[in-house]
Amino acid sequence: MKRLSLTRMIAPLSDRDFRLLWIGQTISALGNSFQVIAVTWLVLQQLKGSPLDLALAMLALSIPRIPLTLAGGIITDRLDPRTVMLWSDATRVATSGALGLLALTGYAPLWLLCMLLSAHSVATGIFDPAAGSIPPHLVPRKQLDGANSLMALISQLGTLIGALPAGLVVATLGTAAAFGINALSFAVAVLAALLMAPLARALRETKKSLHHDARDGVRYVMSFPWLIALLLIDTCAALAAIGPTSVGLPLIARDVLHVGAEGYSLLLWSFGLGSVLGFILSGVYSPTRARGRFFCLIQILEAPLLAGVAFTPLPLTMFCLAGVGLLNGMLLVLFLSLIQANVAKEMLGRVMSFVMLASVGFVPLSLYGSGAIAGTWGTRILFLVAGALTLVSATAGLFVRCLRRLD
Repeated sequence: MKRLSLTRMIAPLSDRDFRLLWIGQTISALGNSFQVIAVTWLVLQQLKGSPLDLALAMLALSIPRIPLTLAGGIITDRLDPRTVMLWSDATRVATSGALGLLALTGYAPLWLLCMLLSAHSVATGIFDPAAGSIPPHLVPRKQLDGANSLMALISQLGTLIGALPAGLVVATLGTAAAFGINALSFAVAVLAALLMAPLARALRETKKSLHHDARDGVRYVMSFPWLIALLLIDTCAALAAIGPTSVGLPLIARDVLHVGAEGYSLLLWSFGLGSVLGFILSGVYSPTRARGRFFCLIQILEAPLLAGVAFTPLPLTMFCLAGVGLLNGMLLVLFLSLIQANVAKEMLGRVMSFVMLASVGFVPLSLYGSGAIAGTWGTRILFLVAGALTLVSATAGLFVRCLRRLD
């Protein structure tokens, strides 16, 4: 095992290009909190929209992202991660700025709002595989855990630090100012990418069609049993975590713990705190051998904590959620590092598109399935099913020999 060391986590920041990347993306994540609150407030308050209108806006912001991850992986391999991230962020400067103009003028029909949010979502879908594949281009293999820990912390820092000032800006200056701040944050990310050194393009000259590149990506993934196993385990983990935490936790707070909105916020806070600690722990400590087996064992440990959420009093429920968040954070960093260290760089964009699809592509199914299970058999059964799915998928992974031995 590698010894515990904070220096190991922050070592990637000594690289100028990675430091620029991290600063730019952290600032853009802070801006994202402003946009989330601004969209909600614009629809419900300024436009006097209904809950259905808000749902349509949120769907426009999320659904186009899912299928575009596959195209984003191909584009990333054809160009390079830095270029794709730069143009994706530049597109989001434009969409966020346009949203700000709509809010400022007061002319924001729902159809136009959804069109802009969809364009924003498309840019995000193309951006995701590039962001997941850029660390190996910037840091050596031994620093991948630290780099992925720092990258994973970005979204959490954006929420923890940006949410409160975002609410204050929307309340005092209005939604137009919030959208403007978000556009400015993406502009900073674009500037940071421009200051980075250009990356080598693995497929600089190719006459292959996009369809051919996509088919090559599928063949590559299918040629590695360990990679198929990891993707299936990640899919099961997403199904077991996203729906139950999004649908089940509010029901736990209301119907089981009887703690109301205040208690629900404590549950969310516990999970978020655990996630941050998990990212940090993975950055300072990680095994050096049989990391695939370690990945499966960590997920097995998560299963009883996830199931226990629905059967304990509030303090223990918070402990269980903090544990789930911590183990999830560790798993995410290790998952990305295993793939980045063992996949050819010229295929990494396409492989990362499958990773993103496994993580977010089944969100609608997880949400619908969780609602159906909770409505039919109760919230406690929902969390038991989630824990069982986590346990079974991770245990099955231990029977994949090449995954057990993967370093």
